[in-house]
Amino acid sequence: MKKRILTLGITLALVATMVVPTTVLALDPNQTNQSASTFTSAIEIVAKGSDNAVNTIIFGPGTAGGTVSNPFNLTDWVPPAPPPTVWQVLSDTASSPVARLKNTSGGNLQIWFQITDWSNDIVTAEDYELVDPGTTNVAVVDDVLSPDGNARFVRTSVSIGPGAYKDLYLEVVLSATPGIAGSSTLTVLGEGLP
Repeated sequence: MKKRILTLGITLALVATMVVPTTVLALDPNQTNQSASTFTSAIEIVAKGSDNAVNTIIFGPGTAGGTVSNPFNLTDWVPPAPPPTVWQVLSDTASSPVARLKNTSGGNLQIWFQITDWSNDIVTAEDYELVDPGTTNVAVVDDVLSPDGNARFVRTSVSIGPGAYKDLYLEVVLSATPGIAGSSTLTVLGEGLP
């Protein structure tokens, strides 16, 4: 009887040792958040369907080493869970941005981005796309915002006219370290064009 109890105890200990790490990894995915801000009121980051300001973009959980290409913003989000229309969608025929940029100045502006380091080195690269509103064939996000997840200042080749909008798409590649969270700040700057 004692031998059976000892054998049962060893078997349960082995099973627990094999199961727990898998469960922890499955329940503790990587999570990234990016604060969104503007240097001046000349270019504002706004929601998909309104001019309400966007202050936070959530990339959501992802697999360590994987790409997260479906972020959403907390202005369009309605608790308790983001509806499908909130997520960024990459598609050849039905793409939808994470947010929009609006030029509130009286002149044409060149769009510049500034990004801070991603905390905990959670992101190894971040890309962006800027397109005209209503563009529905954005299937790839590949303009480099940060090639290594570190702080960077990027002058885009995109200009935006007075009162006009540009759709913003973002994508991050996560580090290979599982179970971590991190954040960064993306600031949109504008420069007057001659």
